Amino acid sequence: MMKKTTLALLLSATLPMAALAADPMPFPLSNLTVKDGAKVEINQFKDAKNCKGCHPRQFKGWQGSMHSIAFIDPVFQAEWAMGETETQGATRNLCGGCHTALGTVTQTVEFKSESGKYGGFTTQGAATQGVSCEVCHSVVDTNISKTANGEHGNASLALAADGAKRGPLSDAKSFGHKVVYSELHTKSEFCANCHNVFNPVHDSFPLEHTYQEWKNSPYAKAEIQCQDCHMVPVDTAIRVADEMKPAKDLKDHGLGGKAGMGGKPRALVHDHNFVGGNAVVAPLLGVPGAQAHADEAKKRLQTAAELDTRISGKQDAPVLEVTVYNRRAGHALPTSLTFIRQVWLEVVITDNQGKELLRSGSLQADNSLPENTVIFQDTAVDVHGKLEHKPWKVAKFSHQNTIPAKGSRTVAYPFTLPNGVTDYQVNVKLHYRSFDQSVADLLLEDKITVPAIEMSQRQQQYRGTTAITGHQG
Repeated sequence: MMKKTTLALLLSATLPMAALAADPMPFPLSNLTVKDGAKVEINQFKDAKNCKGCHPRQFKGWQGSMHSIAFIDPVFQAEWAMGETETQGATRNLCGGCHTALGTVTQTVEFKSESGKYGGFTTQGAATQGVSCEVCHSVVDTNISKTANGEHGNASLALAADGAKRGPLSDAKSFGHKVVYSELHTKSEFCANCHNVFNPVHDSFPLEHTYQEWKNSPYAKAEIQCQDCHMVPVDTAIRVADEMKPAKDLKDHGLGGKAGMGGKPRALVHDHNFVGGNAVVAPLLGVPGAQAHADEAKKRLQTAAELDTRISGKQDAPVLEVTVYNRRAGHALPTSLTFIRQVWLEVVITDNQGKELLRSGSLQADNSLPENTVIFQDTAVDVHGKLEHKPWKVAKFSHQNTIPAKGSRTVAYPFTLPNGVTDYQVNVKLHYRSFDQSVADLLLEDKITVPAIEMSQRQQQYRGTTAITGHQG
């Protein structure tokens, strides 16, 4: 019997042979290319520490970031290893294209089946540093015109190994390397190349669609780029979202300085922290800068959303309505792997004697969520409609329930007031986790308890259907 091809094994589905034959990408299933089709070696790319001397601020921000640990992230490594085995290598370049672009274009990524719970990957030199200085500042273009669906994604980056560093300053000069101005580095389209991830087998189904969420949001219409929120301090990102202006247009933003040692003063110099919502992995690894990044991630999460509550219905059969507002994320809450990330409501209603009238969304003893929990999350299924969390098997979302940028979701909680009870207290919390406890148990060798971060909370005292006192936190 003829052995199945790697692509046929991937998701046990098919891709039109015409599309396969027309695929111009040299590192499939990623959309990575090297300028002029040049063959590159890993020693052509420098260690990020080489940049530290002239760019200490940028290096400090990057060190300990999710970008810096993109290759060594144990959660990613374990799932990548599972994909390697289950698809006979089809996911190697697909995942590696973003998590180690340098390892992919130099083809120095190797799989060690004996390493880790499911095996593990190794690479060499600067390629071990994930999304490093050399990756981003070697980008000369995107490959959007060559992608199967005509959209940025799956590492649709064109890199150059000519030693020049591309960036957003048109008059930059350097004694250490050639500098080339790149308008692309000032736009969200730069980030889109890895923050859109498509399943190349199932009609390019968007597994991750952070860029698309932004593109369809009020932030894009206001010309606020990813860089305006993720390359500035949290307090500046808050102002960007509240005033709906790019960082450079904020009054007294305080972001001036020098982009490099010996450089001239600039009105705005971007930080390189790139912090989102992950406060788990970097501290788990104990890398330098981990705790600072975790603390910033928590602060971002705790300023992203707000809660509101109201009571409708009858006096003896009230309905609690909870509205969650996405105030300050320029994309959906949650984003990225929206079928893995968890944003959920915990609701507790008690009478004045402390007796519970309703409870929903409280973590159980095993750190799992009860079945009645309202989770703002997409539901992923395979080609047969069966629930699925492995990205290479996800064919579609059967249900979508994330909260769009500047949007909201309202949830109703009916409950009953016992005879004689008129006064009661509502306590609502909004929580976030990067992944469920079951995911950690499946992927990680060492047992960890996945922490939940409280994003927002609201307490309200009611008499009948009328609010008496309240507190938003």
